[in-house]
Amino acid sequence: MPRTHLLLPVALVALAACGSDAADAPEAERPLSAIEAFANIPLPPNGVPAGSEGTGEALQLMVTSEFEADSVSAFYRGLLTEEPYHLINESRTGGTTTFYVESGDKRPMWVHVEPKPDGGTMVRLVGAAVRTAADPAPTPAPSE
Repeated sequence: MPRTHLLLPVALVALAACGSDAADAPEAERPLSAIEAFANIPLPPNGVPAGSEGTGEALQLMVTSEFEADSVSAFYRGLLTEEPYHLINESRTGGTTTFYVESGDKRPMWVHVEPKPDGGTMVRLVGAAVRTAADPAPTPAPSE
């Protein structure tokens, strides 16, 4: 499978296409931007944006792939062990594989790979804001 990375300018276009209203939200409720949440965004093979959700603490991007979940998990397992990523943990619950990784300047990222009932795979990329020593502790990993 080819390795595909969605760079930040492209991520911003994808978020706009998914209907992100971050610019219209009040400052207190403004969701993280892709730049704040991700150092870079690893897309699955033949990834197609499927939506986004966010808060001031984290941003989730949903991407689908026509490839089966085991193939997409293998793709991420290989990719997330190379720079700029540092794979911290991998777990599997049912058919869903979850990777916890840090990238760039220690930005936390969770990658959830799950099979779709009609074939193919749904990938949920969750990025959180970078914290400094003065910031409160990061929130626990998002759960399904």
